[in-house]
Amino acid sequence: MKTDIRQLFDAEPPSPLYVAINRVLVGNDPDLMGMMKQASAKMCLATALTPGFKGFDLMKQLGVCPMGMRWGARPDMGDQLSHIWIDQLTYWDSWEAHEDFHETFEDVVVDTCARCGDILLEGPEEPIYRIVHSDLPKLISMNQWLRKSAAGKSEGYAVDSGQSVTVMATHRVRPGGEEAFEAGEVATLDKLKESTGMLGYQILKRIGVSTLGSGHATVESLSKKLKAIPGSKLERTADVWEGYPLPAEYLVMVEWESLGDARGGMPHVNVKPELLRIHGPKVLDNCLQVPAVRMADSMFREQTYREILYQRQR
Repeated sequence: MKTDIRQLFDAEPPSPLYVAINRVLVGNDPDLMGMMKQASAKMCLATALTPGFKGFDLMKQLGVCPMGMRWGARPDMGDQLSHIWIDQLTYWDSWEAHEDFHETFEDVVVDTCARCGDILLEGPEEPIYRIVHSDLPKLISMNQWLRKSAAGKSEGYAVDSGQSVTVMATHRVRPGGEEAFEAGEVATLDKLKESTGMLGYQILKRIGVSTLGSGHATVESLSKKLKAIPGSKLERTADVWEGYPLPAEYLVMVEWESLGDARGGMPHVNVKPELLRIHGPKVLDNCLQVPAVRMADSMFREQTYREILYQRQR
């Protein structure tokens, strides 16, 4: 009997939070980074005014993690890459809240995209994920951490080194292997926390895609918008659940205190015997291809989502 994909979507267990990741490929130019910050300022305010919004992180690609026989890759390739990926992560109580944002602040989104159009090579694309598991501290200053530690309230917080980076690994998992993959990834990353400089991690499972967030609307609604017909609104070409991926796609995000810590610690999953015995059969053996692994650092963030995640995972 054929399974309705909506049944798979609805069968997902309750989520602590959802994450929409708007991705664009832009020219690797420091001046463009400043322009993107200015262009997104109004968008950030509009997002913050939307019910269900819980925080954001704007990240830029540094390089590629040299794992899986990619010997030409380097964690920091800022002097070599002509274009880099920018990932704008927004956290929500529900994926519906994210879609409401696009409908409520349509004009703001369209204006922001228009400002960035000249620098885009690819994108935007906006997949939506459910957080499967997280163990991610909120980053605070040393003085703040010392005060919290003295009061016995430092759990869930870590000192912000000012140099933290995130490893972003995309895994495509064979049908039927999702449960083993998730359990294996959690076990692997919990042990990886013994490595110097590891701060925490998130495991995200893609549940669909926002067509409006990906800059895609029906031709008819676009035509009405261009004609400035009063009351016209852009209409999505598909519902989020229609973008549910088969095979399942996971994004594993591992945060480190510095690029050096990430460079030295991340390979432990494949070379440290006690980690490989978990990561090999549980994670890699359930993947359909070698994971794609990028290095990124945060341009600016609003960390409310970290406190929420910590509270809900406890």
